[in-house]
Amino acid sequence: MAGLFIKDLYNIRKYVKQIGLTVILFAFFAINLKSPSYLVGMIVMMSSMLVITTMSYDDIAKWDKYALTMPIVRKDIVLSKYIFLFFTVVTGTVISGIAAMIMSVVMKIQNPMDNLLSSGFIALIAIFMFSILLPILFKYGVEKARIMMFAVFAIPFLAVVGLVKLLERFNIPKPGMEQLKMFGFAFPVIVLIAVFISYNLSVKIYSKKEL
Repeated sequence: MAGLFIKDLYNIRKYVKQIGLTVILFAFFAINLKSPSYLVGMIVMMSSMLVITTMSYDDIAKWDKYALTMPIVRKDIVLSKYIFLFFTVVTGTVISGIAAMIMSVVMKIQNPMDNLLSSGFIALIAIFMFSILLPILFKYGVEKARIMMFAVFAIPFLAVVGLVKLLERFNIPKPGMEQLKMFGFAFPVIVLIAVFISYNLSVKIYSKKEL
């Protein structure tokens, strides 16, 4: 299991410089927009996308066929991707959260504690989205699933925008602070359930997949 995780780290090592430059670019835009939350969101989403990069490399190199000639079971390959996802999301969250807090203190534009909350919430959103996406990637592969990947990210955004406009059109009251707090407490549990279902579904899909 550790070997599979280290293999994925090696796969993305060539992107370290690019990631560093991208983070600097995001920081530049965040400073101009005076929005630490923008920095957090972009870095967390970028770091979560790295799991797709590793799966793409695996597909190109036909890694899975080779891996299964070794004493590795398919369940381990699936689990390694979920562990790698958590690792990249947590790493991106910590880095962006610290940067956003420094930015808030220096520019005096936002409560640093708000950045911690937004960092955690964005991280949960990223994990939730990839809980939907990973079974699709295991089923179809990165190349065949590109349109579905776009849909996974676009549909929730469009649904939220549509819901807001619907509430405004029919003068329906928007959720109050109490409802938002209840959702905030419930969301981590929802994410854990989504990850559990996603992992078991991915294992089932990958176990039956012909390589």
